[in-house]
Amino acid sequence: MKKISFIIPSFHVGGTESSFIRMANSFNNSDFQSELVYWFEDGELRKLIEPGVIITKLKVSNLLSLLIGLVVFYNKSKPTVVHTSMYMIGNIALLARLFSSHKPKIIVGARSDFNSVCRTSKNFFDEFLLRKLSNILFKKSDQIIAVSKGVKKGLLESLKLEKSKVKVIYNGILTKKHNNNYSKLPNHHWYHMEGICLVSSIGRLSPEKGIFELVCAFKKALKLNNNLRLIIIGEGEEEKKINQYIKDHALFKYIEIIGFKDNYYSYLNNSDIFVLNSYFEGMPSILVEAVSTNAKIISTNCMHGPSELLQGVPGSKLIDVNNEDQLVSSIHNFSISKKIKRGKIIHLNDFHIDASIKKYADVLKELLK
Repeated sequence: MKKISFIIPSFHVGGTESSFIRMANSFNNSDFQSELVYWFEDGELRKLIEPGVIITKLKVSNLLSLLIGLVVFYNKSKPTVVHTSMYMIGNIALLARLFSSHKPKIIVGARSDFNSVCRTSKNFFDEFLLRKLSNILFKKSDQIIAVSKGVKKGLLESLKLEKSKVKVIYNGILTKKHNNNYSKLPNHHWYHMEGICLVSSIGRLSPEKGIFELVCAFKKALKLNNNLRLIIIGEGEEEKKINQYIKDHALFKYIEIIGFKDNYYSYLNNSDIFVLNSYFEGMPSILVEAVSTNAKIISTNCMHGPSELLQGVPGSKLIDVNNEDQLVSSIHNFSISKKIKRGKIIHLNDFHIDASIKKYADVLKELLK
């Protein structure tokens, strides 16, 4: 049986991790044996992996050990296809194939704006290395899968790749739970209160997600409408900083961080407003899920994904990146407007898991013929 190995650093909460686990689960029921390869300590999402999916942990402490680990892994596990999740991991996977006697097909995942990822590297050397390796090695990949048209366009411009090298396949995010919708209210007192406007934001609490900036803007919006409440679902490096701001400005009655929740979609579906305040994205999974609800949506017009997804979506508003005035105004205006009934959004069909897996299957069929 052919084996497809999905390479992700960990099973911690994130859109990429969720997407790769969904793909591994889906392909394991087809003509493939699915394998998930990781190296950081297990995370919350491990419990979503279905029985039968192989789970392999590598011993990795730096890029060199990842390179050596993948060479050993290729020769021992002998995957037919390897699918990587991030740009640098893609480069290391391609390098490892050069040194391995086993030569798997390699699909590089392009899940965020390439230039933005480069610019947010830890230092100049890391950025230089990522750009240099990508310029050399991505041409040697068997396929690059971009999660949005914007991500593809950015890659083609930055790396001078042939158009056929990069295909766009939207993440398979929507499942039966989204079709059935969640009518049950979450077990949180705000969702059972009358006369408040509930704003939600869901995602990793890291600088590029703009959650701290959202909290600062929400403080100003609160002065315009004190019936507002903000619930933040997520974990990450900025949690301490955000909690300190909430404490310093006595906002604990109006803002709560509740960590990751398995039933986060129920919180989202029963919110009045959802905010995505990112500096850059690829195609944010949580924004796709927000469109499947009746929550009003405010999103930065960041590269890439939001403008592509929200085109023609009622009750949605694009704002400039890092523009506090626009964010405050949008929250206030939506908080005093009537509830909406979004109805069917045709282009959401492209984000259903079955549609995405079919397109991936077509790519694999073409690679392996």
